[in-house]
Amino acid sequence: MRFFLLFLLCIVSSFALEFEEVGHRASTMGGVGVAMKNNPYAIFYNPALASINAKPRMGYAFSGSLGEKQLLDVFKFDLNNIQDIEAFNKLLDDNLLSTKVQGAWALKAPSNLLFGDLSIGFIVNVYTASTFTGQLPNNITAINDHIDFNIRRLDTVELPVSYSFNIDTAIGNLSWGAALKFMSFSNVQVSRKLGVNDSKSSIQNDIKTIMSGSDSVSDYNYGIDLGFAYSPVILPNFTIGISGKNLNRPKFNFKEQGKITAFPQARLGLAYELGEGLLIGADADLTRNIMLTPSGSPKQYSQKMGIGIDAHTAFFSARAGLATDIMQKNGLIMSFGLGVGFVDLGVSVSTKKGEVDDMKYPRYFSLHLGGSYEF
Repeated sequence: MRFFLLFLLCIVSSFALEFEEVGHRASTMGGVGVAMKNNPYAIFYNPALASINAKPRMGYAFSGSLGEKQLLDVFKFDLNNIQDIEAFNKLLDDNLLSTKVQGAWALKAPSNLLFGDLSIGFIVNVYTASTFTGQLPNNITAINDHIDFNIRRLDTVELPVSYSFNIDTAIGNLSWGAALKFMSFSNVQVSRKLGVNDSKSSIQNDIKTIMSGSDSVSDYNYGIDLGFAYSPVILPNFTIGISGKNLNRPKFNFKEQGKITAFPQARLGLAYELGEGLLIGADADLTRNIMLTPSGSPKQYSQKMGIGIDAHTAFFSARAGLATDIMQKNGLIMSFGLGVGFVDLGVSVSTKKGEVDDMKYPRYFSLHLGGSYEF
């Protein structure tokens, strides 16, 4: 326990990449997963959880998400004749359009070790991030060549292998876990001047072009994750977990495309089993995490917290959750999920909406497909 307290103190003030929420269950419970004993994606959330539940299990997941923060608000202005230059420049200091497509697989192997358990995983992410940057001089009302449109694509592949063990003590049940993961990052980005005749459709065409992934540069490294979970003897249905990721700060060099460092990140989780097949939980980021943005753009941060409930039987499951990102300020993120057998569908949507051309849209939206099975 002392080690984990020291570990927490070391990284709680660090910056990090956005915490990776994986899988259909946690993603539709407000992102809750760090203390969930039956989490099929434990290797990605908290490797210590694998030893709490002795049963082997497997999970697969696919998801896609879109988040927008004031980027489309640029088109509320007449780009030929901007009247409120101060408001326009303020918008340029804080805008982002981000997308993510994810595929993941995880397996907690049968317990064939004398002591402890092994798990393996595989996850692929394709991120894009777009921003407008620059400042318009006070004496100029048309954007001309003063504003840049920037877009970046980052592909990540991780192959983690984890070891975890669990012991019963006089004070309760203790679990530890560690994961070593091979990491491959591929990066490409472009920037161009925004013209007065540009529209949302021309910006969309640029996004489609970079989504092809051509001209990307790759680099490889490894990461180390640690996790801990505890259930007190007086309250065995309650679990507290803490997870630390990328503790060795892996670095990726893309030559002329720049560099990325995956700084340490931490998340705290609580979970309580109300009865067989019924669980409530809560997670919170302990680090302020840097989001992907194009080079030269103002930094964007994410720090999420969420609560959720899960009800499931052998063949049916239902979940709901609420989350918020206190750095992105996109309101509450409501999530729901239903599953039958080995197929599960879910959706997450923010309450805060944007509006362009009299059309309203949620600032954040995601879809999830997945399934899990216990042997």
